[in-house]
Amino acid sequence: MKNFVISLQSATKRREHITNEFGKHNVIFEFFDALTPETAKIYIQKYNLPFQLESMHLTSVEIACMMSHIAVWKKAIDENIPYITVFEDDIYLGVDSEYFLSSSEWIKPDWNIIKIETVYNKVLLNKKRYHNLPKERQLIPLKDKHLGAGAYTLTLQGIKDLFDYSLQREMLPIDETIFRDYILDNNEPVYQMVPALCVQDIIISKRGKGLLLPSSLEESRSKRMGYAKKKGLAKIRREVSRLVEQAKHSLHAEEIPFK
Repeated sequence: MKNFVISLQSATKRREHITNEFGKHNVIFEFFDALTPETAKIYIQKYNLPFQLESMHLTSVEIACMMSHIAVWKKAIDENIPYITVFEDDIYLGVDSEYFLSSSEWIKPDWNIIKIETVYNKVLLNKKRYHNLPKERQLIPLKDKHLGAGAYTLTLQGIKDLFDYSLQREMLPIDETIFRDYILDNNEPVYQMVPALCVQDIIISKRGKGLLLPSSLEESRSKRMGYAKKKGLAKIRREVSRLVEQAKHSLHAEEIPFK
């Protein structure tokens, strides 16, 4: 298992947090230097990726974030790495992280995409198709979105599938691509680890438990979404979607715990 933590070279405080957190759990990792808005454009041009920057609705910071994930995938494909786990640099690890992040022996060949974090939103799970894991955890297919891309495990086949999928569509925030659209398009099972092995600082900070590490991505995304809310049609669509999801989730959805 190769563990990549996407992080800006300048993010000293976040890198210190990761070094301490992974060291505490005896998990080997390496930093992957995150792309900036400038280097993301260079990367797209260098590899002739089919993204039309001028037609995108994302902020430059969001583009850099998604391209950083895609760059990790491309590295894994180029180097033929069989299993990777990708982290963002405000992640916390749960108990038994060393077991799950130091070996791939627990992963079956067709478990290609595994979300190992929680954002504490209620999600829909296909409990009829669960798999028991060691250390009192389970893998359960997601039936609907579970946004957030702070920590996920991929096989080489899963990496190739997501890479191809991402290049065939309009660029969106990375978590919407993997943990919403890819699921809803019924491409293949996307599994959720329960209890989750990881949680991001930005999530637990809302509960008063984190370090509240600064995030330029969250600030940029909030501004974009705030601007979008001012548009009437978009607001109506969001409201309809919210009501549908609310009805669907009220009976069957559940919160994924962090352990």
